[in-house]
Amino acid sequence: MKKTILLSIIFLLLSAGFVSAQESEIPIDMFQYQEPTATYYEKAKILEISGFGEIQDINLKILSGKYKGEEKTVENSMLYNPLGLEFKVNNKVVVYIEEFADGTSSLYIQDFWRLWPLIGLIIGFLLLLLIVGRMQGFKTILSLIISIVLIFYFLIPRMLDGGNPIVLALIISVIVTVITLLLVSGLKKKSVAAILGTIGGLLIATVLAITIGKIANMTGLSNEESRLLYANFPNLNLRGLLFAGIIIGALGAIMDVGMSIASSIAEVKKAHSKISFTGLVKSGLTIGRDIMGTMTNTLIFAYVGVSLPLLLLFTELGESYIKFLNFEFIAEEVIRAMTGSIGLIATLPLTAIIAAYLESKK
Repeated sequence: MKKTILLSIIFLLLSAGFVSAQESEIPIDMFQYQEPTATYYEKAKILEISGFGEIQDINLKILSGKYKGEEKTVENSMLYNPLGLEFKVNNKVVVYIEEFADGTSSLYIQDFWRLWPLIGLIIGFLLLLLIVGRMQGFKTILSLIISIVLIFYFLIPRMLDGGNPIVLALIISVIVTVITLLLVSGLKKKSVAAILGTIGGLLIATVLAITIGKIANMTGLSNEESRLLYANFPNLNLRGLLFAGIIIGALGAIMDVGMSIASSIAEVKKAHSKISFTGLVKSGLTIGRDIMGTMTNTLIFAYVGVSLPLLLLFTELGESYIKFLNFEFIAEEVIRAMTGSIGLIATLPLTAIIAAYLESKK
């Protein structure tokens, strides 16, 4: 019984979303599915809700796109809405519209519209950076903008065009590291040391992730998004995409550690100008050991947080965590956390040695 429940849960987790509502005047035959000729995600406002119990008729007005200003009625059935979304009059929602070759269309309520709270949160974050960091905060924002542009206008298009995801991710990581650290600290010895240490740690994490991924027979097809990508882009290297994600995911923490060690060694050199190369390395490693515990926990907790609902389910069902780890989508998170943490740890001595060498030279 438990195995049946478990398999059902995994199936649901890997299912491609759900249909929350359907335009009531257009019946859809499940056995005569038509491929839509065009699809849209648009904003809409709920004007009226009628009906009781498990089935409701929702009248809404589309607020954006091709159908802006038009009113539609959709049927919201709780039987086909497993997340239990409860809508109210004046709620803003996202609707998914499909158009077909025969001139018909269908419309579904996908989810609540939540863009404005997110925009407000981002603006608050940027303002806080400027208030607290001042010029450094401005440089941080500038580096963030550059990183986002590189990812969305270089990395993703090149991957979709068939580029090697691992090579592209490494190129982007190096560019982002150089730009970010030079913007934040300027062209100094500590910046050069942090850049070289970060790149070294990232390369170690990459090689380890690729090696373990191949040994563990990782396919990169553990979730519905990957399968959908594979269906639409069969030439896309899904395993390479998995490793590219590990590289990008570990970059921030590794770069943080590299800069922290390089900056600390630079300050030690200022305070003790006659300190030897060996003394600087020892100081860097001492500082690194304190950083190592918290930063490693940061990475691991971030990945555990993603899997927390499944951890709760497995605990409730009394299943073995060995079985839990064997699922590919969980194995991916383990590889991300472990290889990222190893790359982070490797960055400590690398950066300490490079920074100590540079600071010891005139």
